[in-house]
Amino acid sequence: IRGMAAYAYHANVLNYEDAEVNRFFCEALFKIGYEESVETLLPVVLKVGEINLKCMALLDKANTKTYGTPEPTAVTLTVEKGPFIVVTGHDLKDLQLLLEQTEGKGINIYTHGEMLPAHAYPLLKKFSHLKGNFGTAWQNQQKEFDHLPAPILYTTNCLMPPKSSYADRVFTTEVVAFPGAVHIDEKKDFTPVIEKALELGGYKEDQTR
Repeated sequence: IRGMAAYAYHANVLNYEDAEVNRFFCEALFKIGYEESVETLLPVVLKVGEINLKCMALLDKANTKTYGTPEPTAVTLTVEKGPFIVVTGHDLKDLQLLLEQTEGKGINIYTHGEMLPAHAYPLLKKFSHLKGNFGTAWQNQQKEFDHLPAPILYTTNCLMPPKSSYADRVFTTEVVAFPGAVHIDEKKDFTPVIEKALELGGYKEDQTR
């Protein structure tokens, strides 16, 4: 239910919602809070799968109507020298806003983890400084972000506790937060992230993983 709520939330950010999906959240949470028997809860578990299909269809509609139909895209794993920002999570709206605010500033943007599919959407591909993908899955953050010379923007809650070697460059937004991390509020002013990228400067030479 929690995972499905994340999909519904991202669709809602793009002004798409489904009354049946929203109503089911209330029904399911009520059952979890007040029912205990397997006989009562099993049908709810099965219905989660059914409603989740509707929710995923809703998110797909929201993303494609907003950013275009995804198309096969080659994504480089090379990180070019110079300032850059890594964006993780799966909120395409946050990525779009960051791309708009970094345009022309000499800062490259790289996706990480669940944000990788962003490269396939035509509207986002138009930003030439959306360069490629850095790293792999969210559970490898602590290893891959260790001493990273760039800030990381977390757009959803797939956040591993940051190590001290990169805690000062962790930024969160929307419904994800972490003690000590700078949070970008609903105004969506990514200036602190941009300033940190310019301060750190990125790699001195191109890096290929």
